[in-house]
Amino acid sequence: MGDVVVEEFGGFAPAGPHLRKEGRVAWSSLSPVDQAKLDALFAARRPVNANMGYRLTREGPNGPETVEATVDQVPEALVKSVATTIIK
Repeated sequence: MGDVVVEEFGGFAPAGPHLRKEGRVAWSSLSPVDQAKLDALFAARRPVNANMGYRLTREGPNGPETVEATVDQVPEALVKSVATTIIK
């Protein structure tokens, strides 16, 4: 498997430039425990009703697959990879 892309969504954004909060982590660099957590999230595909969370995308057997997760469900390695950039 390739990379897992993590994108933060929600929260409070003041008026001004648009911000993108995104990271990328190689699947192979994740611990077996984190890989299992992610596999469970992708298998469950539960809707997220939260003010803030993460959108996770990975390459699946039939192409890209995306799920949303609450902050507490996302492995720390993915959260730490998120960087903020300004979108003009």
